[in-house]
Amino acid sequence: MFLIADSGSTKTTWCLVDKTPGQPKFVQPFQTQGLNPLYATEEEIVVAARQVVEQSGERMPSLVQFYGAGCSGERSELVERALRRVFTPMTRVEVASDLLGACRALGDGLCCILGTGAIAARYDAAHDQMQTASSLGYILGDEGSGAWLGRQVLSDYLKEQMPQRVRSLFAEDFGEVSAESAIEHVYRQPFPNRYLATFAVFVGRHSDCDYCQRLGYQGIELFFKRNVQRLNPRSGESISFVGSVADGLQDTLRVVAELHDLHVGRILKDPIEGLI
Repeated sequence: MFLIADSGSTKTTWCLVDKTPGQPKFVQPFQTQGLNPLYATEEEIVVAARQVVEQSGERMPSLVQFYGAGCSGERSELVERALRRVFTPMTRVEVASDLLGACRALGDGLCCILGTGAIAARYDAAHDQMQTASSLGYILGDEGSGAWLGRQVLSDYLKEQMPQRVRSLFAEDFGEVSAESAIEHVYRQPFPNRYLATFAVFVGRHSDCDYCQRLGYQGIELFFKRNVQRLNPRSGESISFVGSVADGLQDTLRVVAELHDLHVGRILKDPIEGLI
């Protein structure tokens, strides 16, 4: 029995998997808040992991694989230290980046995350190695991500850069959002990228209006231009995706990929689908 976790900035999906020989595979899913160690503390990770153990009926896995946004260097060590405080000394704990988890879920070739954040990589499945195009996060990069799209939507609403019909749709979806409340969330509250990404659903939800079509296309095109192209894709090569934005903008992804002479392969809303 082992526990797999895929953690982004918004949520963490945990799956307890039992592969007893001769019996059907058993999968028990759980969900907690996002546990990106750039923002989450060691104690918050401990609390979330203990919630999972409690909900699983105290069933201890022999292996924990944690794939997380922000998990590199000392930050991955922080996550591993937190998990070791929860599980038994006999449990093997492995912590790796969410990008490696996405690559393992999608398989060989060009693999991308388009969720709250965005990043692209070329994955060599035979050697379990990645070549990455650094994302630089939601302030300097993450083009096409939920945080990027949400920031554009929110900014256009607050600066009255939307057509009136689109402003009305925004107000129906989110209520009246003031500049003061937006500034409070973005500049003073924790997880500003998570807050911004909540507005990204507007683009997929109203994909029939020109404003959302243009914004979705702009974000995906920038993602390809500033991330995918840095990996020197070959003409006709397949490119696969995980993440809520990729799932919600599948048609736009295929249009932009074709313009870059690429073919869209797999699209998974959640990488856990390909990891269990």
